[in-house]
Amino acid sequence: MSESAGPLRICVLADFDSIHTRRWLEPFVEHGHEMHAVSYYRPQASLPGVQLHVLHDRGSGAQATGLSKRNAASRIPPNLLRLINAFRYQRRGLTSLLRQIAPDILHAHYVPEYGFFAATAGLHPLVVSAWGSDVLIDASASRLSRWITGYTLRRADLVTSNNEFMSGRLREMGVPAEKLATIVFGPDAFFLEGPESMNARQPEAGHPPTVISTRSLDSPLYNVDLILRAMALLRARIPTARLLVAGAGRLRPRLEALSQELGIKDRVHFLGWLDPAALRDAFAASEIYVSVPNSDGTSVATLSAMAAGCFPVVSDLPTQHEWIEDGVNGFLVPLGDPVGLAQRLGDALENAALRREAVTSNRATVEERGVWQKNALLMEEWYRRLAERKETRADASVLPG
Repeated sequence: MSESAGPLRICVLADFDSIHTRRWLEPFVEHGHEMHAVSYYRPQASLPGVQLHVLHDRGSGAQATGLSKRNAASRIPPNLLRLINAFRYQRRGLTSLLRQIAPDILHAHYVPEYGFFAATAGLHPLVVSAWGSDVLIDASASRLSRWITGYTLRRADLVTSNNEFMSGRLREMGVPAEKLATIVFGPDAFFLEGPESMNARQPEAGHPPTVISTRSLDSPLYNVDLILRAMALLRARIPTARLLVAGAGRLRPRLEALSQELGIKDRVHFLGWLDPAALRDAFAASEIYVSVPNSDGTSVATLSAMAAGCFPVVSDLPTQHEWIEDGVNGFLVPLGDPVGLAQRLGDALENAALRREAVTSNRATVEERGVWQKNALLMEEWYRRLAERKETRADASVLPG
């Protein structure tokens, strides 16, 4: 932040129980901006340095969205539920609260949910951030989802994405180039400063070849079950290989049962949620990082693993090509193919020279264009630009409250 520039008043709508949202806020708190967060229910997580505004304060609980938290209303189609929730936000006074806060910038994360809710308030300048599935999957799921997405994007003064492929998709959806910014939301520099990677060390006697998975256990999108099946196939080639599964979620009992069914329970270790220091150490102690979702944006987990020296084996998706060249600094694998995944995991584990070379190039790539503290400065520049030309027009297309 320029020392001559004063602090901005920035208001954010998002899921504040998400670690990614909380990390997004941190640089702007550190830079002295006046940060506000609007939530339907009180989030369980704390937001240091942020003024929290709760629309329906009945104690901590789940956010009122269709996809982030499941409840009895989950039987309603997701996009219809988003429309209902937009009315709920309005009924609880979203627009009047935002006018009281009078932010220089209103920023909403995830296009068809919080972006949509913010768009109904009609305040400007409005920044909406796309994160992956919202643009790559949800936007075209139905006629209603296309309407919600289009409504939101037309009312945004700036739309951000975290990779060039998604930015291209947003341009196809009609977002003008001058209202679009690619802001990579990657790991903290902390992940570049950890212990030496196992891939850069001399082989240690007794160390089992280690693969680590850190994606959410809440959604089948991440195909952790496929990783388990690949590890079962890999056992015939590398019997000592083990899998670390870091993370928490509702699918964990089912995945633990599958590991037993596949006969690899003794080679799979479910670690639960890890704090950043423990996660960084786990990456450094693992040769391979594996992530095979059906759809993905720029994954913070993948860039964190690369920064810590893990060799990435990931889904062959357009967004991954911006970071990984197959066979050079990682491996790209076809979707839904446990046999192919097992083959590539084995190839990577048996090629220490390739993994060692990738440590240096991957760390340099993440340091150059993936570290969040650096990229937050780009976001801050956009905030200032928008605040300087802040519009005062009323939005005539507000949904009825």
